[in-house]
Amino acid sequence: MNTSTAGNYSFQSKGTTDIYGYLYNKTFTPNNTSLNFITQDDDSGDGTNFKFNANMFAFQSAVLVVTTYSVSRTAAFKVIIDGPARVSCGPYVSMPLAITCRTSTPNNTAACSAPIITLMPGSSSLEKPLQFRRSQDFYINANINRSCVTSLGAVSNWAISICNTECRSPISIHHSIIRTVNELYVPAKTLEYGIYELKLTVTMVEFPILSTSVASYIKINPSGITAVLVPLGTSMITHGHEQTLTLDPGTYSKDPDSDVFNATQWNYTYYCRIYGSPNSSESWIPIDHNETLRHSSSCFSNQSSDVKPWYYRSNESRSSITILAYSLATNQTYQFMVTMDHIHNTSLQATGYALVIVENNRSQVIAIGCVISTMCSHNLEFQDINPSTQVALFSRPVNKSASLINITWNVYYVLTNSSTNVQNWTLFTHTVGKYRDTWFFGNNTSNFTASKQLFQEHPNITLWRFEVIYTFKQEISLSALNFKIKKPPQPGNWSIAPPNGTTSTKFILSCEDQPDIDEIKDYSFFAWTAGLRERLMLGVTTAQTFEVLLPVGDRNPSSVIVIVQVRDKLNCITETNTTAVSVTSEYTHITSFIDIIKTTSNNNGIAIHMNPLVQLLENSNPDVIAQVVTTVSQVFNQLNTEIIESAVKIGIPAETVSVSSLGSRTINASSESPSDSTLIQYMQQLNNHATAREYLMKKINNSQIITSDNFLLQASSLAQLTQATNQLTRSTCLIASSKCLALALALKDMNNTISFEDTQMAADHIMQCATNVLSAINMPLQQRGKVLDIDLADTTAKVDKAAVDLESNWADINLLNNKDKLIYERNIYEQNLIANTIANQVNETMVAITTALKVHLNIHQSITVNTTAVFASWETALKTSLFNKTIQPFDSAKIHLPLTLNSNLSDSEVVSLRFVMQPLALASATHSQVNTSMSTMISFSVLDSNGTQIPIVTDDEHPIEIIIPRDPNFIIPPMILHNVTKMYAPTQQFHFQTFNITQSNENLTVSLHFEMRPRNPSLNYLLILKFDGQPHLNSTIENIDDWSLLCSSSEF
Repeated sequence: MNTSTAGNYSFQSKGTTDIYGYLYNKTFTPNNTSLNFITQDDDSGDGTNFKFNANMFAFQSAVLVVTTYSVSRTAAFKVIIDGPARVSCGPYVSMPLAITCRTSTPNNTAACSAPIITLMPGSSSLEKPLQFRRSQDFYINANINRSCVTSLGAVSNWAISICNTECRSPISIHHSIIRTVNELYVPAKTLEYGIYELKLTVTMVEFPILSTSVASYIKINPSGITAVLVPLGTSMITHGHEQTLTLDPGTYSKDPDSDVFNATQWNYTYYCRIYGSPNSSESWIPIDHNETLRHSSSCFSNQSSDVKPWYYRSNESRSSITILAYSLATNQTYQFMVTMDHIHNTSLQATGYALVIVENNRSQVIAIGCVISTMCSHNLEFQDINPSTQVALFSRPVNKSASLINITWNVYYVLTNSSTNVQNWTLFTHTVGKYRDTWFFGNNTSNFTASKQLFQEHPNITLWRFEVIYTFKQEISLSALNFKIKKPPQPGNWSIAPPNGTTSTKFILSCEDQPDIDEIKDYSFFAWTAGLRERLMLGVTTAQTFEVLLPVGDRNPSSVIVIVQVRDKLNCITETNTTAVSVTSEYTHITSFIDIIKTTSNNNGIAIHMNPLVQLLENSNPDVIAQVVTTVSQVFNQLNTEIIESAVKIGIPAETVSVSSLGSRTINASSESPSDSTLIQYMQQLNNHATAREYLMKKINNSQIITSDNFLLQASSLAQLTQATNQLTRSTCLIASSKCLALALALKDMNNTISFEDTQMAADHIMQCATNVLSAINMPLQQRGKVLDIDLADTTAKVDKAAVDLESNWADINLLNNKDKLIYERNIYEQNLIANTIANQVNETMVAITTALKVHLNIHQSITVNTTAVFASWETALKTSLFNKTIQPFDSAKIHLPLTLNSNLSDSEVVSLRFVMQPLALASATHSQVNTSMSTMISFSVLDSNGTQIPIVTDDEHPIEIIIPRDPNFIIPPMILHNVTKMYAPTQQFHFQTFNITQSNENLTVSLHFEMRPRNPSLNYLLILKFDGQPHLNSTIENIDDWSLLCSSSEF
């Protein structure tokens, strides 16, 4: 075959026989099939037909070799070659074969090509599949490039086959796996052990013949069990000399690949030695060894040889061992070990340890575990922990007891004695001192938290012990959990290219010489530059190469640094920075993007698909979509700030076009009135950006919420997209609010698996998004923002429909005769309707975030979100900590609680506090509360352990003081000085001053301030005040309207 035009060509067979297709460049040599080989396929087409794509050069000669699967079988078949231009074909050798070549051009396919798919993680094969543990969630991401002038619509479909020597056995896909999206997410424990082919087929909707299939090969491996002797894997427990001791790995061990540990599938061998003795470094001896009782280091050397001090649950499984009472010496510490190997596969092994302190008195077993189990990884005698996050522990008695008196936590660190290999634990003395409630929380509760500052300030200490002491009425019990600081992974050598570009440039991040590549879980990327309050998330990948679009800061060009966060399979993190690159805003593509989106409804739909930003958004890769949304939103936000400042300078009141962000300053205004042309230009820019933001919102809304990194990326993009509250349409607000709620609910569902820091970051972004949307939907209702064209067009269409629908509630003849008034009233109705929906969704969002954060907060611990969009704080505390408490996020905002509060809670009860401050108060549903339009909004809630609000009662003598600041762009008029002593009229005894407080905006707050500055301090003044009419005067002073006598200083 010969091509005339360069491009991507699709080859597929049609027939009833299983055949292979091989493509070679120029020539084919049967004795050397690897020579000139381009590509091949077996069953990617329909049934057993082959199907593959190849990029061909112009005037390229190629050989297509077709063979049957069975060596001796012949069959008729048809091959369809599709591409940007016709190809010529003929037999490769002169043989009596019936070959007929026909060429045809489907309608408009010359302007389209088959999708090009790149799967991430990178390349894999049946011989070298990607490796995943069965307990591990994973996903295969697809980067799909489509080129078509008519439509970029495509259908995606995943197929999963199990492989032996070939992958010919499709499996039934679990209902939790969505197969019709571009990213394939496979939840943990979904696939059994083995090798699988994951094949993605993408077909163009308008031209089904343009289809591409690509496969990734993965291997599901065992995760390995965790051998546990005592509940929760507690490292050390106390035990009474007179009590039997049961070590039960058959019950307490964990198999992360299964919901239930099957104890009958393992062989158990138990060991014991006296911990800390001179002989403790000797090799272990099994408990049931013949020499155990006579060996000097044996735990049972004090027993007579004819007495067996232990027994197994059953001689068959030995999954549990019980040490008889009086078998262990008092005031001694014993170390027990169990080794387990699988009865069918001895290469599967596990080892578990436990320290037991034997005391004279009875003692309960206190179990200690990690609140976030994924942050602690069992490692023989220790738990591996990540020094970049806090450690949150919980404890509980294994047997319930009602006589608990006190709980105390202690922290120890280790000084290793190299000669004896025994850890010498030293008490960390500051748990009660200056670091209480700063590094350590919950010192006297069942839960204990140590912040990451403990590990970061002591980097040379790698072994830590957290000990809890339970004091009961009749006994004291002690347990401990030992931790080993996991060494962070090496970051590798990351580079970025090119050194400069625009917001449309695809920068390539790549890593060379990544140490311990098999231990790396993934790489996360963040961007930071001047003008950004926080770093922006760019994406996550498991590959060592990553394409990114970079944002700009408050300068153009901006120097942007990419931070690479490397995470290993134990969730330990290290960070490294790339060399700074220069990024300039690409206004050409963005302007073109705005113009195309604006005119989409009026054109034939072809031009939109040629815009590079639209093509990236249609890519459907969630990382790419989020990057485009973030980058474009950053530019839009800068432009919006400039547009508002320019509008205010030419006379448009700031309070009618924007809501000031928290902590912002007054915009310098002009005293001149704006011209009609200025207003038209402002509204045109406003509506263009609003239309583009709505398009972006719909694109990011289609992205799945899969993993914690995935929703962190989406939340970050949404916070940027919704920042300009004056540019959000009703549809944008509703979609964004629903998406933010979905993210908050996902955060709540994942709160037991992700770190404190990731939870805080997610809460930050989601709160910004929710608050932005709440402000945006209320701006037109509070007359703080303009009605956008898209919303007005939607309202007008509904009014027109109601005009012909006599049963409609809006078919009022009086209103129909005044269409403008009807549109105005209907628009307020629609805005109120969605505002109420969004207010409820935002409330649900805050409840979900509160629930998610509560898992990570110990008593007296707090989390704060402090942004220009919202200030929010959550704190867990005793009721007594509310007394005389002051919360002051800004100088102009404050809540102060009195010294006494009445509630149904006891003083020792733990409550959760939530404080939220937002830039704009909600509009009144009835418009009767008109004094909120220039006000911020503050809420303060006290919640019980179930998240239910607790009513707090005060009295007049002990009020709750709340200072709610106004919008800084609210300008108070200047004061006027009147010399009333020189104002004399023979016909009246008083001088009356009239102030017209009628406002064009009925919702704007009106306040009157009177300031008296008497030049003659010996005079007295009578002030008479009345609204909506002249004061009524009477010779009897009691009959005069509201009056006040302002006495001179000499009268006192």
